[in-house]
Amino acid sequence: MQLSKMKLALLIGGPVLLIILIAAGYFIFTGISQQQEENRQKVEGFGEMVIPADSQASSVATDPKLNPSIGRKNMTPTQRVIATLKQERESMLEEAITMREEIISLKSQVAELEDYKRTNERYAPHTFNEEVSTVHTRMKQLLATREESKRFNRNQLKGMAAAAAKEYRRFLTMHKLVLEQHQIDKVVNNHLPVYAYCIGDGIDVAANNRTEELLIVEYFKTDKTELMNNRLKSDLKAILTPCQELFANRMSFLTGQ
Repeated sequence: MQLSKMKLALLIGGPVLLIILIAAGYFIFTGISQQQEENRQKVEGFGEMVIPADSQASSVATDPKLNPSIGRKNMTPTQRVIATLKQERESMLEEAITMREEIISLKSQVAELEDYKRTNERYAPHTFNEEVSTVHTRMKQLLATREESKRFNRNQLKGMAAAAAKEYRRFLTMHKLVLEQHQIDKVVNNHLPVYAYCIGDGIDVAANNRTEELLIVEYFKTDKTELMNNRLKSDLKAILTPCQELFANRMSFLTGQ
């Protein structure tokens, strides 16, 4: 039985067509695989640009000389995004470096200021209030050891020491004086005792009884005169004026008057 021409063509052409289809499928599959591999390598390369695998890769990525030469206009959208992220990362790294340098500089300045503060606290003179308080303490000690103080009672000596410190504050404030330690020593040892004894003698004259004596002593300690009568206030002023004038004369070596 003879085969028709159509069947003969199918019998002969079928295997050939199948071979052609298989060969074409193989080439297509190979092309797709190669394209996928290229895409994977590109993505991995871009990842290395954004997050370097090690410090060497980081230095390469941040080196302007090694930046990709491809222009942005030739980049794909994905490449543009990654390039932007890379630039932002480089900018943030530069800012971080600058901030670290500023922090180091500020720490150095703080250390210098702390050292300056410690030095000043060590060598700075006492405040004026502390200075007056020290003078008051020294006057109490000095008056307690002198022979001529024996004519005054304990309460009077307290008033005299307080009066000396009070006058020291008033005189230095009025003349805007700041004394060196050797000058303070001279005033305390040589001039304030004379003022204190002048006040002691005045207390003995102005106070008619122990109550008035206590009021005068309280005045030298606190400036309070509310409980004094007018006569006692007048007598207090009368004893203060000559003693202050005496002290001012003795202090002329500081004021030039």
